[in-house]
Amino acid sequence: MPYAVKTITTVKHGNRSLGNKLGRLAVDLDFSVMRIGRLTGASRQTVYNWIVGGDVLAPYRPLVEKLIVILQSSTNADTAWIQACQEFNRKV
Repeated sequence: MPYAVKTITTVKHGNRSLGNKLGRLAVDLDFSVMRIGRLTGASRQTVYNWIVGGDVLAPYRPLVEKLIVILQSSTNADTAWIQACQEFNRKV
């Protein structure tokens, strides 16, 4: 499901934080907030807060950094999801 125009605009003009970097990649690939939450164990609201520029708390930072690397190397959301599930030991 594509991101809302308001979310895309907010992400594109965000503060360049770790969460915003995740958001930019997620928007570009259309990688859903729900998938990010499933991989990191964070709620959808928490993930949304990250992607619009909120702080990623210390327990989540390694997971978010790992996911950013996966998203950067992926050409689409489906391949990113499969690779992330393998890396995070989650079922596809």
